[in-house]
Amino acid sequence: MTKLYKIAFLASFLSIGVLQAQDIHFSQYNAAPLALNPALTGVASCDWRVGGTYRNQWNSVTTPYVTYEVFGDMPIKKFGDHKLAGGLLLYNDVSGDGKLTNLSAMGNVSFVLGLGRPDHNLSIGVQGGLMHKSLDYLALTWGNQWDGSGFSDDLPSGEDLGDAMNKFNMGAGIAYHNKVSPNFNITGGFAAFNLISPNETFLGDEENKLGMRLAGHLKAGITFGKNFGVIPSVLFQTQSGAQEIIVGTDLGYFLNNANFPATFFIGGHYRLDDAVIASVGMDYKNFHGGISYDVNTSTLQDASGGKGGLEISLVYTGCILPVIPKNYVMPCPRY
Repeated sequence: MTKLYKIAFLASFLSIGVLQAQDIHFSQYNAAPLALNPALTGVASCDWRVGGTYRNQWNSVTTPYVTYEVFGDMPIKKFGDHKLAGGLLLYNDVSGDGKLTNLSAMGNVSFVLGLGRPDHNLSIGVQGGLMHKSLDYLALTWGNQWDGSGFSDDLPSGEDLGDAMNKFNMGAGIAYHNKVSPNFNITGGFAAFNLISPNETFLGDEENKLGMRLAGHLKAGITFGKNFGVIPSVLFQTQSGAQEIIVGTDLGYFLNNANFPATFFIGGHYRLDDAVIASVGMDYKNFHGGISYDVNTSTLQDASGGKGGLEISLVYTGCILPVIPKNYVMPCPRY
């Protein structure tokens, strides 16, 4: 029975893949700000930052889907309370037995408009770059290779597939950030990706285009005294008829220890109709690290056994000012 579920899953995936390819996604979406919204480029608690995320999912069902991204951003020019910022985003996604690969290099530029006081700004950003997609045809089997009892690599596939493709892609977004008080801040925004809907096909189908992806996100940081805090957040994305909704919160505790001043996080989120996401994280000096795991709750759990995806993130924020200010209170995560 488990094999039947796996076959059904793979058939569904292939059907979706033929109709419309879809973009990468992360459970720890706030740890990948340049991928979440180009307008978040340069919006950080200090001066510059670098980070990365690794995700491995569906290992229990089929060949693992592996996604990773790295990014870096910093101000280019400051104009009083305003600044022009730039960043670079690299990500790669490898999925399925055919190792369908999406390697993309994107440049982000944003303008952060200060609204009269520190940590209160409105930003707009654009993203542009190249995506490279390829497929390992020899790793796949085809209907023409069925010999009556199994698939044989000695038989010709009969398929005429094109080469790897290189396409230009664009995105844009707007974001608002406000540190309302020392104990409350809020960040939200809206972004659109694949603005030019580039054509993508290995079969010469010029009508097969990458659908536009729309994303809305909102996050708040609320502290209680100097030790406790909560960080509720929500993400909504839609692309080519599919949608993703993630809601949840992180709970934080600041360990005010002279030898180890760190903030520890434990979180729980829910991806609607798909998975429960459990996470832990830590802020230590300039670093924020997080580990999460998706527990599959959809109908696929009969095949997956609830095993969804492991994700690991790490962000480093570079500050010119002292790392631990004298009157330190627990910040929202530096991502």
